Amino acid sequence: MKLKLTLIAALLFQSAFAQKNCNELYTQKFTRQQLEQDIDFMKEKIINAHVNPYTEISKSEFEKKYTDIRKSLKNGMTQREFYYLAKPLIVTLNDEHSSMSDFCVTDSIKKSMKVLPLKFKYENGKMILTENYSDSTLNIGDELISLNSIPVNEVLETCAQTIPGAKEERISVAADKFWIMINKYCYFITDDYNLNFKSGLQKAVKSISLEQLKANASKSQPIKNDNFNPVDYKKVKDYAYLTVNTFDDKGTFTLEEWKTKFDSIFAQIKKDNVNKLVIDVHNNSGGNSAVGNLLISYFSDKPYHTYQGRWKKSKEYADYLKANNKESPEYNRIKDGGYYPILSRTVAAGNNPLRFNGKTYVIVGKNTFSSAMMFSVMVLDNKLADVVGEMPEKGHPNHFGELIQFQTPNTKLDFLFGVKEWIRPAGNIQPNRLIPTKIIDLKDKTEAQITDQL
Repeated sequence: MKLKLTLIAALLFQSAFAQKNCNELYTQKFTRQQLEQDIDFMKEKIINAHVNPYTEISKSEFEKKYTDIRKSLKNGMTQREFYYLAKPLIVTLNDEHSSMSDFCVTDSIKKSMKVLPLKFKYENGKMILTENYSDSTLNIGDELISLNSIPVNEVLETCAQTIPGAKEERISVAADKFWIMINKYCYFITDDYNLNFKSGLQKAVKSISLEQLKANASKSQPIKNDNFNPVDYKKVKDYAYLTVNTFDDKGTFTLEEWKTKFDSIFAQIKKDNVNKLVIDVHNNSGGNSAVGNLLISYFSDKPYHTYQGRWKKSKEYADYLKANNKESPEYNRIKDGGYYPILSRTVAAGNNPLRFNGKTYVIVGKNTFSSAMMFSVMVLDNKLADVVGEMPEKGHPNHFGELIQFQTPNTKLDFLFGVKEWIRPAGNIQPNRLIPTKIIDLKDKTEAQITDQL
């Protein structure tokens, strides 16, 4: 079985954000006044700065949710207790880039924490077992029907209520993170998990420590030592095969360095004298959309329309821009609460002596996300190349972006969300999905096998 990188990453990093002094924060008790200040702070920042906080629930429903949370606050509550009450304000933003930091856990609790040693995926409305790190004999591919006599769909729906992001993706995320969700975020099961499978198999699987899970997972499928490669080029048969695994321009390359990379690669493509190009972004989780825009200039000479959208004006984001020397006079002229329109531009192809002029394919997949999705959508909507592969599992062509982060003043919980709303060049079309013009199977395929399917 294939060890998923997300599993190991989750083992190493239990929080979305680093928090200081967790041992002290875990036991700290807060007054009701402090907790009221924190929930009021969260509401204020969401209403002021989020581009559209009422996409999943109405303004009146949001107000009721906030009011109900405020009424539930009591003297002596911990950060953890506040976390579970407050998180729904972030969850129902329906923002796939939104998040809230995990509550603090002491070192001793973290060491003794036990989890479910199984991995699942949600496929066609079914909860499918994909990995087994327990001592129990189970059948990979079997469908889970119930957990501790509770129908699994009911379990997933309950757990999904704690997951920020797009509403329609929460159940699949709950299934993917089930090994930790069921213990820490929803049903708080710490001993045996009584599982009932469609095959008729019934098993009581024991929970194990995080350390043991990590050891079992590593033993089952050792982690490769291969370093992450942001960009790679090779000639595959009569194809130029360019893999771009990130559009990051901070921790990887600056935009200028990306241009130098692309110059070198496309100079080599000219030397290789091929007439077909593959740009593979199926494992690209995004970064800066400017990197994708730059890449387009190396394979298309057609004018194309960019994304459009709107940008929420808030004092909070104006202050952020000022602090980072990114002030926009046009943005600042807008009244707080108003919107700066982001108009679709027509980008004319400039002169690029290294531009590839043959047939081009863009490969997308389940992990194509954020600015990599925007790049692929612009290529698709403007018909700049053939977009083939698999439909991404997470994210949408039309989405919220450009993040701003805050921290509650007393409980020290970080949360973030988008201040911009992005609309694809083709407009607000449904379904809001990146659907390739041709579906091809990418699972465990080599570059040569992928090109055979084009």
